[in-house]
Amino acid sequence: MHRLSSKTRMRGLFKDVHIEDLERIVSRLTDVLTEKKESVAEEKEKLKAKQSSIDAIRRMMDEKGISIEDFGQPATGEKKKRNIKRFLFEFRDKDGSSHQWEGSLTGRAPKIFQEYLQRMGKERSDCIIEER
Repeated sequence: MHRLSSKTRMRGLFKDVHIEDLERIVSRLTDVLTEKKESVAEEKEKLKAKQSSIDAIRRMMDEKGISIEDFGQPATGEKKKRNIKRFLFEFRDKDGSSHQWEGSLTGRAPKIFQEYLQRMGKERSDCIIEER
């Protein structure tokens, strides 16, 4: 693409190419360009038809006094917030030292906490001391 973007670079690229071969390349490039233009035009027509359908539906909804919320869907632009509960976890190590960690019931936990859970055969919920 870098070489084809400049006339001077293209001259260097095709300096040893015969005229017939160069004409064949130009013909193929013209065909590719035509196909690309047709493809873009088709895509624009599809988008135009879709937009006209959307506009017609909006007009009908306005006439009837209906909104998107009436269908039970949140309006566009409104995002549903994730509600992840956070907890304070605590466990005692073999030597009696206490370890605390704040997090949720999902996701990664500290390595020492994961090792404790595996060693003791417990679940995270068994170590909850406080909900945050």
